[in-house]
Amino acid sequence: MSAVLDLDKAIPATPAAVHQALRKTMPGRYTPELADRIAADIVARFDQLRPLAGQNGGTQ
Repeated sequence: MSAVLDLDKAIPATPAAVHQALRKTMPGRYTPELADRIAADIVARFDQLRPLAGQNGGTQ
């Protein structure tokens, strides 16, 4: 069984998930700016997967 990543759902959820994860796991180092930078990097990487996702019905 393989999991398929729905980029149309994952991309909008990424910033909030990153902020929540950093606040929880790194409370002494968390800043909104750091979380925004990490989320932007993840979203950019997801965007690079879009052509593959369109061909394969999702990204595995």
